[in-house]
Amino acid sequence: MTGFPPRWPAVRFSNDGRRTSFSAAGQPPAILVSNGTLRLLESRNGILGCLSEIAPSEPPEEVDLEPGDRLVLYTDGLVEVFNSFDDMLGVGGLKELVYQSAELTPPEMQRAILDGAAAWSHGSLADEVSLVIVEVR
Repeated sequence: MTGFPPRWPAVRFSNDGRRTSFSAAGQPPAILVSNGTLRLLESRNGILGCLSEIAPSEPPEEVDLEPGDRLVLYTDGLVEVFNSFDDMLGVGGLKELVYQSAELTPPEMQRAILDGAAAWSHGSLADEVSLVIVEVR
């Protein structure tokens, strides 16, 4: 643990919660779960407040949301997990965990993802891990 607070992506929801603006701010992509499909919302800029003069930046991605859609937000400690063969879980492995748990309630989904990442690492997760699942109603 570095002693620094984890960096978070920047996400803004419209007043009715049906539209979001997403900017990963140097973090791994968010995962949008919608109608049984997964979509990565990729980073469009560097770390917020860091090297703004040299980091390319694009406008945040705008996404329309439907009832039942879920947005999975997490810190990089969740994907930078290695197994006994020194293979990293990565975003692809996390996508698989999200897909396998997409039919669960949000709290159950969160637990399944965290348990899956811990099982991949064959032990406790070394880096700070934050995982937030937002469901549109």
